[in-house]
Amino acid sequence: MSSKRDLVVALSFFIFGASILYSLANMQVNPGVNSVYLTHYIIPNYVCAVIFDWRAYDTLGECLVLVVAVMVSWIVFGKSLYDNTYLKELFHAPESDDYITLQRWGEFTPIIKFLAFPMSVLMVALGIITVLGGHITPGGGFQGGALIAASLILSVIAFGSNSPLWFEHKFLEKLEALGALGYLLFGVAGMVIGGYYLFNFTEINGFTVFPAPKEIITAGIIPYLNIAVGLKVLAGLSTAAFLLSCEKVIIEKIKKSEEKLK
Repeated sequence: MSSKRDLVVALSFFIFGASILYSLANMQVNPGVNSVYLTHYIIPNYVCAVIFDWRAYDTLGECLVLVVAVMVSWIVFGKSLYDNTYLKELFHAPESDDYITLQRWGEFTPIIKFLAFPMSVLMVALGIITVLGGHITPGGGFQGGALIAASLILSVIAFGSNSPLWFEHKFLEKLEALGALGYLLFGVAGMVIGGYYLFNFTEINGFTVFPAPKEIITAGIIPYLNIAVGLKVLAGLSTAAFLLSCEKVIIEKIKKSEEKLK
């Protein structure tokens, strides 16, 4: 019985594999609208063109999804909790304290801190390079912003409240708003110049939008879109991580206070 079952399985795999190979050998790919896109090709690499030129609306939607995610995290875990007078009385915190200062992160051992700081600095540098070089490499604003946010989170985990890499929450708010608004405004500029929202253009009245060496195809407004997305992702991911960590600290403090009252 076992040998028959093995034979059936082997035969099934053979037929299935042969069918796939036959299909691949005789497959004809429909170019679709590829010729239309390549006619207006003004970006040095296809990856960046797909993300910020041909499918710029998708990237805009991803940024807005991140905005909504941070807003929901803020509502559920953030300021709506920390503005509560009861919590400030419970923690004996001044009325002027904001939700970041209500928490007290601990620190890791000197070895962890010794390794975390240079790693964080290198990650920031790599993130900046990824953002600024996103129009000539397969990188971009989202990847670079995530790298910088990860470096901030790593530094906070290692050093606690004394982290050398630190942004105030109000600054992160402004940074996130600047990134999202910048992306939207560049889209409006594309509509004014080219007639389509987020249309990539290279010149304004003879002036190059983004200067580039002669051997490299100019990228138009895409480098600026990369910077806007990088700021947005950096601020959004950092804020979300801090909000979630604050919630954990708040719950722990409330439990300890309730135990003392008992």
